[in-house]
Amino acid sequence: MSNITVIGMGLMGGSLIKALSVSKQNYNIYVIDTNKENIESALKDGYIQKGFYNYDNIEECIEWGDIIMICTLPSIAIDTINKYKHLIDNKKILSDFCGVKIDIFNNTKDKKYVGLHTMAGREKGGYINSSETLFKNSNAIIVNNDNANENDIKIIEKLSSDIGCLKIIKSTAKKHDEMIAFTSQLMHIIACGIVNHDNFLKSLGFEGNSLGDHTRVGTIDANMWSELFLYNSDYLYEALDKYIICLNYFKNALKNKNRDKLKILMQNSNNTKKEWTERKNEFQK
Repeated sequence: MSNITVIGMGLMGGSLIKALSVSKQNYNIYVIDTNKENIESALKDGYIQKGFYNYDNIEECIEWGDIIMICTLPSIAIDTINKYKHLIDNKKILSDFCGVKIDIFNNTKDKKYVGLHTMAGREKGGYINSSETLFKNSNAIIVNNDNANENDIKIIEKLSSDIGCLKIIKSTAKKHDEMIAFTSQLMHIIACGIVNHDNFLKSLGFEGNSLGDHTRVGTIDANMWSELFLYNSDYLYEALDKYIICLNYFKNALKNKNRDKLKILMQNSNNTKKEWTERKNEFQK
């Protein structure tokens, strides 16, 4: 039996408590969320044992929990950690669901920290869009500090499996943020860039599946993603800069009407994607 205190019950926190509840793996769940309707809905549906819509009861919630899982924006997570970490003793695991890790990691050096990032999401956020199956077959990334032992890590690995994650890897905070800048944040910038293109609204009737595939995440929570971008601005700037170089190769080949260069760029893409797919298939075994 694990007692887990969840702070924040938006899309990720809401999906977490729902997935844990239906996992039948003996989790007791307390929640703090500033939205009273969210708490009432989660209680009514039996997803949680107790819920509070302000921080007046946070001491009780932290004292009760074996795992303290923060599912908020990074700025709120860091503020919460610094305000209340004196309540978290060395028997408790401090964790989070934030999409960036370096700043979280740097504020948890005196605690047992095992951060989690599940590579799953939806275009629309909030508890109303949370789901019991959001994390099914997703990748999960774990970042821990030296205060956490192997058993602590295994507890968060099991939690990841219990909510449906298929592959779980361990990473440093720096490696996590560097890779997420490319695999997630850059993809959102690309989608927004296409949607902001002058031709996007004119494209109706001319579009195929590729436009929809490339703009799926063009509907974006501006408040959340702008904060994530800025918390990871150095790595994201680097990823974007490299992508612009790749675009310029195509741009220059077109300007010079250089078909051979275009074919080389495309063939390189084919070869690299083939190798990536082979590695992915091996990784998933």
